[in-house]
Amino acid sequence: MLVDVVIGFLGSGKTSFILNILEIMAPREKMAVIVNEFGDLGIDGAVLSQRDTEIVELSSGCICCTLSRDLLGQVEMLAQKYSPQRLLIEPSGVATVTSLMDILGSLKLEKYVENLRIICIIDAVDFFTFYEQNKLYVESQLKSALLVVINKIDLVEEKGIADIMSLVTQLNRKARVIVTSYGIISVDDFLWIPQNGEHEHEQEEVYEEHIHEHEHRHDEDLAGGILHQHEGMEYIPSIQDLESYNLECDDSFHAHEFNLFLNSLLGMEFGEVLRAKGIIHLIERGWVLFNLASGYVTMTPMEKAQPMGKMFIAGRHLQQELLLAQLEKCRYRGA
Repeated sequence: MLVDVVIGFLGSGKTSFILNILEIMAPREKMAVIVNEFGDLGIDGAVLSQRDTEIVELSSGCICCTLSRDLLGQVEMLAQKYSPQRLLIEPSGVATVTSLMDILGSLKLEKYVENLRIICIIDAVDFFTFYEQNKLYVESQLKSALLVVINKIDLVEEKGIADIMSLVTQLNRKARVIVTSYGIISVDDFLWIPQNGEHEHEQEEVYEEHIHEHEHRHDEDLAGGILHQHEGMEYIPSIQDLESYNLECDDSFHAHEFNLFLNSLLGMEFGEVLRAKGIIHLIERGWVLFNLASGYVTMTPMEKAQPMGKMFIAGRHLQQELLLAQLEKCRYRGA
C-alpha cells in the first residue's frame, strides 16, 4: 500500500487537494483516506465522504500524539479490510512531521506500507508571514516533502510566487514543486517519482535528523521535570494561545445575514480569526461548505444533505459571546 501524508498548516488547502486527487485517481487506483482535524466535529470527513472512497475520521485529539495508537490501528484495519492501493492521510494543521514519521515507520506497519511520501501544501498568500513566525516548523515540513504544492497562486503576484519557489528549492532541491490554485494538480505531477531513488537518501537523512531532535527534546523534558504535552509544538509558535470553538447547529440560516457574519469574522470584529470553516444549511441555497482562510471566504454547495450543521472557528482573543450573538441573528425562524 502506498501512503501519502498531506501536510500543511490550517487553511492551506489540504482537503481541497485531497478532493481533487480522489477525483483524478479514483479511476486508476483503489483509495482510502484517514483525516484528523484540529477541531473535533468532523467537517473535513463530511466533505470527503461525498466521494465514493473509504473515509476514516480521527477527531478529538491530534494524530501525532493522543491519537497515535488510533492511527496505527486504523492503518492496519484499512489495509486488512479494504486493501487500498493508496492511502491518503490528512493530519491536523498542527501535526508535526517528526511524530508522523515515527508512527508510520513503525515495525507494526512495515508489512502494509510499501512506500511513504510526504506532500506539503503551502498557502501562498500567508506563506512568508507564517514562515517568519514558525521557521523551524515550516523548514521541517518542506525538507521532508517529496512533493511541494504552492497553492492559491491566483491570489498572489508573480514575484511573490517566485520568492516562495526560491526558498523551497533552497531548503529542498530534490522535491518536485507545483504551483496551482484550488489544490488542482495533474495525474503526472501527482505520480511523479524521482529517478534512481535520488530523494530516498535525503529523506532518510531528514528522518534521522528528526529522530535525533525527538530524543534530544525528550531527554531535556525528563531532566527538567517538564510534563510533555505535545511532541514538537515548540516548533509552532503560531499555535500558542490559539483558541478554537466547535459549534453544532440544527437550524437553517439566511444567506445574506450569514455572509455579513463571515465578513465580521474577516474584519476581526470578534477577535483575531485565523481560520473558520463549516457546513451549514442556508434557506436560499441548501447545504453549503464555507471556508475562511488567508483573508478570503469561499462558499460551495455540498453534494449531499447533512444530518446537522457544524462549524469550526480558530483564532486569538475571540469574543465568544459577541460572536454567538451575531450568529444568532442569522438563524431562520420560520415564515
